[in-house]
Amino acid sequence: MSSRRRAAFLFSGQLAETIGMGRDFFEASEDARSLFSSTSERSGIDLEKILFQGPEGALHENLAAQAGVFLVSTLAARSLAAEGVFPAATAGYSLGNYAAMVAAGAVSYEDALDVLIAVWRETERLGIRGAMGAVVGARREAVESVCGELRGRGLPVWIGNVNASTQFVLTGTAAAVEAALSALAPRALRVLPLGMNWPIHSELMAPAAGAVARVVESGRSIRDPVIPFYGPDGTRARNAADIRRFLGTEFLHPTLWNSTIEAMVGVGQRAFLEVGPGDMLSKMTRWIDRTVSCTPAGTLASIREVSRIFRDP
Repeated sequence: MSSRRRAAFLFSGQLAETIGMGRDFFEASEDARSLFSSTSERSGIDLEKILFQGPEGALHENLAAQAGVFLVSTLAARSLAAEGVFPAATAGYSLGNYAAMVAAGAVSYEDALDVLIAVWRETERLGIRGAMGAVVGARREAVESVCGELRGRGLPVWIGNVNASTQFVLTGTAAAVEAALSALAPRALRVLPLGMNWPIHSELMAPAAGAVARVVESGRSIRDPVIPFYGPDGTRARNAADIRRFLGTEFLHPTLWNSTIEAMVGVGQRAFLEVGPGDMLSKMTRWIDRTVSCTPAGTLASIREVSRIFRDP
């Protein structure tokens, strides 16, 4: 199969985590068990216990959720490679950028994990807190207007993620996000708070940037991507400098998921695999462009199924 017919790999973000994710990889492979162990040691938490036993509250804590999704997404990508399935390009939804950069050959798993942990450590050390909420079925102009009006009243809230033309994730302080969701409820099909206590993808995360930048600078494995990697602003990373920029600022700036998918479709990409837990990206990709396909590939069973279609000869 030519590289032109390969699928692009899309990597899941936080809130994709579920109890039991990654168990099939863990039970099937000594390499997977080793990565579980080293990730747990580096993170200072027992991911085998949390991912397989919970409780739910422990799984959804930021470090466990983020390290867990990153770990399982990377194991899925490695399992796809073992089946002869390789990406035409990669992209990640928010947290998924770490796994996408690893899969693109632009940074080692260990260096990306160190950045992920640094974001968590600094955010917790500084006591940065906030909230996020989803808005479905509203015009962007209306969402921007409400956010701008609230910021003018001292309630900081922004669009943190643009999932599709009428689907957004808001980020900011808890009071500001609550006020924005309330104001937008009559203008949207649905609004709902999300289970996040950080104001990811907002200016409120800026105090953590300096310490994170130092960790990025120490990453010796960072290099030009081997496989095309599309960043959260919808642009393709061309070199190691771009990778360092994305690693150091991904948590600060909005995730323009619609632009990322549109950029890949614009260069001829028609098939996508959701590499990691869940199927939300498969649904969102269809919201953006109904002419392309996106298939979940986050378990051994689903990987074996898609390998029949996308395996290299």
